[in-house]
Parts: sequence; structure tokens; C-alpha cells
Amino acid sequence: MKNIKFFQTILAPILFPVSLLYLAIVSARNFLYDIGFFKTVKVDDVKIISIGNIKAGGTGKTPLCIGIANYLLSLGYVVAIVTNAYKAKHKNALIVSDGKSVFYKTPFVNDETYLIAKKTKAIVASAKDRLSTVELLKKFKPNYVILDDGLQYRKIAKDLEVCIIDQERFYLPFGLLRDSKKSLKRCSKLICFEGDCEIKAKIVNNGFFDINGRVNKPESAFVFCSIGNPFKFLSGIKETGIFVKGFKCFRDHYNYTKKDIEILRTLKSKTKSEVLLTTYKDFVKIEQSGIVYVDIEILLDYEKLLEGVA
Repeated sequence: MKNIKFFQTILAPILFPVSLLYLAIVSARNFLYDIGFFKTVKVDDVKIISIGNIKAGGTGKTPLCIGIANYLLSLGYVVAIVTNAYKAKHKNALIVSDGKSVFYKTPFVNDETYLIAKKTKAIVASAKDRLSTVELLKKFKPNYVILDDGLQYRKIAKDLEVCIIDQERFYLPFGLLRDSKKSLKRCSKLICFEGDCEIKAKIVNNGFFDINGRVNKPESAFVFCSIGNPFKFLSGIKETGIFVKGFKCFRDHYNYTKKDIEILRTLKSKTKSEVLLTTYKDFVKIEQSGIVYVDIEILLDYEKLLEGVA
């Protein structure tokens, strides 16, 4: 993230005009949906909940999807989650989990999809075309379908549009906003982790785990990850009191190779770190012994969030 900000500053004279063009294109697309030129389809017999944001990078959408799904499941509803197929080898509609068994893992599906399937008993599907996938899911008779990263997907009418907001000001590529701030007007509920908003949320640490289960908090670690906001993860690890002896970040959604893991194990040894420590999103792509992940969840008032639809 720091490197991105550095290059954005250096290349500002080029990037800022491009950002204005980007905003114009995004705004035009939204306008065409608003006036009905592009059609939005209402799906019968199921309630659609969309979780999204207007900023590129990690903002907490995936753990929020998991939290909402698990809350609705606890109330006895049948829940399905549809993720996009970004960076997945399989782009067509695919049932990843029926709520009981997980049928596919990374890299056949992307890391977030596999993570969701591992963390919830909801039905999970992955697809580029999410409208046809929602129709496919009807055979499971879900009461709710949750669209992960669904704000920009306007082909489907939503019963609840939830957006996670933050303080970003500028549009891609000069900044990190990927959608017009006017899109927030379409949202039923706004969630934030910092600042003031309708619903405040908090990320909590559920402990440390490896391939065999829960482990004690390590004294020291070599930290690595491939997420949208790596330095936020790093600062969170430091706040736990773990001595971070080294840190390596890969691009978001990176698929680790055998050589990558060997290099990381060498770095752990050279820095005399107790463990290799990463996110669960990264761990599901590796699932090997000797690597520890930190498990998180989002705490918020789910009853208030789902008021009117649950």
C-alpha cells in the first residue's frame, strides 16, 4: 500500500487526469442503470443481500459476508453466498459448497471463495455471471442469497445493499476509489470501522491456528500475506505484542508456489522467528504444517443491520 501511494504521488500529473476519465466512465455506467437503459432484474422467491464497497483493496467484505451468513443460519434460514470468479481458473457458474461439503479449492476457485466455504455452512457458488448463478441456486431453495462484492454488480435488484465505507478521497488510478461516491445513495446500510457512520463494526482476533488447530500466541514471527491492505494486517499483528522479525507481502490473490514456501521457510530460519504467520485467506492456499494464521471475525449489531429483511 505504501508503494502504491508513492507511485501515485510521483505520477500524479498523469494519473489524476486518468482518474477523472475513470470517474466519468463509472458515472456514465451508473446513470444508464439509473434511467433503465441497462436492465436490473428482480429475482423472485429469494431475498438478495449485497455486500460491497467503493474502494479497491481489502475493507472487510469477506468476513462481513461470513458474519451475515452465520447469523442468518443461526436463525434457521437457508443461505447461499455468490462470489465473483476473480483470479479463479474456473469462470462459469460453480457450486463450491452445498453447506455440508466443500467440492473445490484454490486455485480452481479464488482464495476468498474457498475461505468462505471453509468458514460457513452456507451454500457457496462462484461465477462471473452472478445472475444466472442465483437462478442455479434456486434448486437449494435459499431464503437469502448474499452477493460478495456486489455493489458494482447492478444486473440484480437487491433487497438490502450494504456498503463498507472509509476515508479514501481519490479515484483510480490516482487514488483507490473504484466507484462514484454517489453510489452510496443506493445503499440501505453503511458500515465503518473508523469514524462516524450508521453501523459501527469491529474486527476481533479469535486466536492463532495451524493445520492441526488452535495454538498459543507466538512470541515472534516472520509475517507474510497477499491481501488488499497488507500493512493494516502487519500493524494488527504488532498490536498483539508479537515481535515481528520480518515481513514480506505478495500481490493480492497471489497463488503461492512451492519455491515461495521454501523461501519463506528460509527467511523464518534466518530471522530466528518462532513461526511463519499469515492471514487465513493466505493459509487456505497453502494448508501446510509449520505455518500459523490469525483468525478474525467482524462484530456488529447484525439484527440492526438486517432490520427489514430478516
